[in-house]
Amino acid sequence: MRCCKLCVLAILGLWISVLSKARPQEKGKEEIPLIQSTIMSLEQGAMERWRQGDPWGWAEISDRDIIYTDPGLAKPIIGIEAYRGYLKQFEGKIHYQVSEFIDPLVQRYDDLAVLTYNYRDAQVDEKGAVQEQWRWNTTEVYRLRQDEWRIIHTHWSFVEQRLPDQVEVPVLVKPDKADYKGTLGELMALESSAMKRWRRGDPWGFASLSGSEITYFDTCTPRRINGLEALRAEYAKRAGRDRYDVMEFIDPQIRVGADAAVVFYRFFSTRLIADGSIAARIPRNCTEVFAKIDRKWKIVHTHWSFINGGVNE
Repeated sequence: MRCCKLCVLAILGLWISVLSKARPQEKGKEEIPLIQSTIMSLEQGAMERWRQGDPWGWAEISDRDIIYTDPGLAKPIIGIEAYRGYLKQFEGKIHYQVSEFIDPLVQRYDDLAVLTYNYRDAQVDEKGAVQEQWRWNTTEVYRLRQDEWRIIHTHWSFVEQRLPDQVEVPVLVKPDKADYKGTLGELMALESSAMKRWRRGDPWGFASLSGSEITYFDTCTPRRINGLEALRAEYAKRAGRDRYDVMEFIDPQIRVGADAAVVFYRFFSTRLIADGSIAARIPRNCTEVFAKIDRKWKIVHTHWSFINGGVNE
């Protein structure tokens, strides 16, 4: 399996946009360049070490309760010790020459910051000819704790993924209907309500739940979608198309900030035939970042991917 945590060379003059929807800060707009510089320095530093066979930069900038997923995983990695165990297998094994951040963007919501970008990496021969290349959707959620930004959630997926032919997904079996508490319960109720409409071909529940500055990745998008207007245009093309009978949210995880939260879950959508047997079942990963905007929870970032989704040749 090729590792999905790829690294980039420091690029002089890299342009990155920053959006801020936090409560008013004492330093106001003066903080934005500092947040931009700090987060990109962390990200690029860890990636440069990774490119040279050193995975430990990622562990050093990740928080103790990190949630991590990539195309090689059937279930997320939870917690820094499990993450370190995962990274160990790649020590000294990752070496490549070409990398590119595409349109990186930071959205800041109080003590959470969401870094998203499309990414391209490549291996080249001695003459500079590209031998292999990959394109990625990348989501990194950072949290500010004791004046340090640390990653609490990472979601990597291939751009325009291919659904795997077969996948075994470990699932925690619960005999009773899930009863989520607190903020997780509140957000999963919103998510479930919008999903009920989606599975009948109606995407507008998610549109109404999304904020004006939403960013969005899924298995079909060639680039990140920016803003509600662009997302609504995408939804209009899909209205009436996605239909299925059973929806299952698998083991939702949440990390909560001051006025924002990131939720990650695995999701099964199942279509049935007349006798009740399964016609098709699709396994997905989902990241949703919510923020309090005008005292209401709004989705400010979405990242969908296939579990074990492959490169679309």
